[in-house]
Amino acid sequence: MTPSSAPGRLPGPTLLLGLLVLGLLNAAALRTNDFQVFHTAGARALRGEPLYRVEDGRFPFKYAPLVGLLLAPVGALPLRTAKAAWVLASALAVFAFLREAARLASPPPTVALHPLLLLLLLPYVWHLFSLGQIDGFLLAAIAVSERWAARRPVLSGLLWALAVLTKPPYLVFLAVAVPARQWLRLLALFGWLLALTALALPAGGLGALQGWWAVLWQSTPELLCSPQNQSLWALGCRYGPPGALGILATGALGTLALATLAVWAARAAPEGARATGTAAALAATALVTPLGWWTNFIALAPLVYGLLACALGNPRRGRLAAAVALLGLASVAVLTAEFISPDAFVWWLRQRHYGVAGLLCALVGLALRPAGYSQPMTTSSM
Repeated sequence: MTPSSAPGRLPGPTLLLGLLVLGLLNAAALRTNDFQVFHTAGARALRGEPLYRVEDGRFPFKYAPLVGLLLAPVGALPLRTAKAAWVLASALAVFAFLREAARLASPPPTVALHPLLLLLLLPYVWHLFSLGQIDGFLLAAIAVSERWAARRPVLSGLLWALAVLTKPPYLVFLAVAVPARQWLRLLALFGWLLALTALALPAGGLGALQGWWAVLWQSTPELLCSPQNQSLWALGCRYGPPGALGILATGALGTLALATLAVWAARAAPEGARATGTAAALAATALVTPLGWWTNFIALAPLVYGLLACALGNPRRGRLAAAVALLGLASVAVLTAEFISPDAFVWWLRQRHYGVAGLLCALVGLALRPAGYSQPMTTSSM
């Protein structure tokens, strides 16, 4: 099967409509979960109350003080209204990210690939909307930041800083910016990090920063082997040698494998080095970071686009490998909590099926990327 649509088309209204429908279905269900944390933090920021509290137990607010301030408008709304607005905004953010993913894809996707991509990523997108998670906004911010790196370095640095202050592992994009000598963007990043942190300090002083880091240090170790965590470090919990050494070894070896493939792919297709680096860094935000929840595999979109193109349109090179990687990802769709019992779902999570499938897609996608690449990454404004 070879898609006949014109190549290089970006996702359009049909994909946006699908995402909005998914968002509306989840907003109507009102499964708040993660969103409850954001709503509570916003309300506390409005009242000038501490964001980080011991009584929050298993569901603490784990983001920088600035994020609490940015959530103040959310906390001002009733829960049901706030959740509906949040999920619809999240759907728009995911759409913006998928448009950027299509620009990063190698080779450029045909129109026929967009619904297939959404189908493969549906479990992750559904879960993102269902819990009201924040990752759609972060993926959109970092992807647009990468495209604006050359022409709008100050705004690019701002978007990057917002992503880092929400989740520090987004610093992994230093591996893209430093080799590309994006000095103005890097200067803007660190300038915005200082400025935004200082802006949030009056709300809670240095104690707010101390509370943030205390929450991160206290919660991260116990969550490394949580069933929800599907990162390389979590794979070590299931398949590595026993103990902390096994977790560290698995995470380090997996990171090295991804980094090696990314560098090789960039050198094999130098005209697409930045796009390749960005696609690899996006995959790293789900796989390499200590706490990579399975929802975060939406970040694989650029590489999944390439795998779809290879599986459906390239009969000579990489077709079988791409098909196997996609089959692993597709099998996730029938293993979600919506289709099987909660106990069976937790069992699958403990097998790290999502992490294994995501790692396979990342490795195969990067390995096949030089053969499929056909045009350099654009830096034009949005």
